Amino acid sequence: MNRAFFFLLIVVIVSSCKSRLEAVAPVITVQEIPPAKQRESSVYLPIKINLQPYFNETEKALPKTFNGKEENCEGVSYSYKFVRNPIEFDGKGDLMYFEVDGKYSLNLNYCPECTSLFNNKGNCVVPRIYASCGVGNEPMRRVSVGYATNFSITPDFKFKTKTDLKKFETIDPCEITVFSYDATSKLRKEVTGVLKDLEKTIDEEIASIDIKSELQEVWKLLADPSAIEGYGFLCLQPKALSLSDIRFENKTAYVDLNLTVQPTFTTEKPQVKEAKLPALSEHKKAKGFDIELDAIATYDSLSTIMTKAIQGQSVTIKKNEVIFKKLEVHGASNKQLQLKLEFDGKKSGVLYLIGTPAFNAEKQTISFPDLAFDLESKNLLLKSAKWLFSDKITNAMREQAKFDITPYMEEMKGTLQQELNTELTKGVFLKGKAETLELKEIFPGKDALLLRINTKGELKLSM
Repeated sequence: MNRAFFFLLIVVIVSSCKSRLEAVAPVITVQEIPPAKQRESSVYLPIKINLQPYFNETEKALPKTFNGKEENCEGVSYSYKFVRNPIEFDGKGDLMYFEVDGKYSLNLNYCPECTSLFNNKGNCVVPRIYASCGVGNEPMRRVSVGYATNFSITPDFKFKTKTDLKKFETIDPCEITVFSYDATSKLRKEVTGVLKDLEKTIDEEIASIDIKSELQEVWKLLADPSAIEGYGFLCLQPKALSLSDIRFENKTAYVDLNLTVQPTFTTEKPQVKEAKLPALSEHKKAKGFDIELDAIATYDSLSTIMTKAIQGQSVTIKKNEVIFKKLEVHGASNKQLQLKLEFDGKKSGVLYLIGTPAFNAEKQTISFPDLAFDLESKNLLLKSAKWLFSDKITNAMREQAKFDITPYMEEMKGTLQQELNTELTKGVFLKGKAETLELKEIFPGKDALLLRINTKGELKLSM
């Protein structure tokens, strides 16, 4: 017997000793049991708005100089000029106050008696008496004006305001002693009329402020999937929103936004339709956020995780080593999952197991306590390798297929914390804290395992 033939004979003998077991893959008839309907979640979002940029625009749009006159043949005739200083805005409670200092000049003339003998307009029978305040070298007289504006927001995101003149103080009175005339009272009456008209202008300018486009941008950002590095994509799916009454403190407005969301978390980026800003809903006060989140874990991703857990592990059965190589997860019926196990050792091959994932909410673990060989694999083992039909394999598989979710939840909470503290768009800042993140329920499906997660915390938005 030559060496080549002897070597070939050894190979054939060894190969015949290590036969391969290949169980027939069971036919999977998926009978999905729909998960309990995901509840809508609420996000209470206090918003801080710097009003100074809006006030600057209002200030530019309002007139700074006002002129008026009244000409009479008999009695007092006058003309005035009123110049306002920049408006000082100051909010308190539910009102915004506008303080306006200004100054005026006044020209007057007086005719005690007129005659219409020479023309229809009439002529003064004696020379007119002229007087003035704040004209020429004389400094203009000072006045202080104050308004108060009440704000509300309409369902279509417009500012609705009601502005009232609250104060008109003449710091430097104008009294004409030469013909005993109180010009200050006359000026107050005339300028007040002009300033009352200004109330409407103020309301119109504030109503023209476009907050809807900014909120539309924020709404779109909330609707767009947000990448959570290392995990997947969070999609808030906002449904409705409401706003509280506006509160003012100096030049800052505070308003509380209640957001209704139905979020999902997926390993692949979902396609979402353009989110249109809905009309405002009735506002109900809440606190922080309490979100029920559906995370979708595909069986492909679970297969990768479970393969890493068992790869290279082994059990010894009747002095024969069985080495685990790969584990694939597939959907099955009646809330069960099918596990395809590839192994090596004295025997190599593929076997199938069936098990029901069980979730322990208190310990935050997922396990397969009833994991066992499926019927086809049982029959194959009983016929070809009875020694492999052992509790050691199922026990080892049950142990390796037990997952403590806590580290993943803590890691995800840290990543979520970073996402809650960011600049959403230029000048719009989100600040928040995720206080808890816990797995509440699991629902096996056809292609993925649905993980229902609850997270609570606080959020703030500044613009």
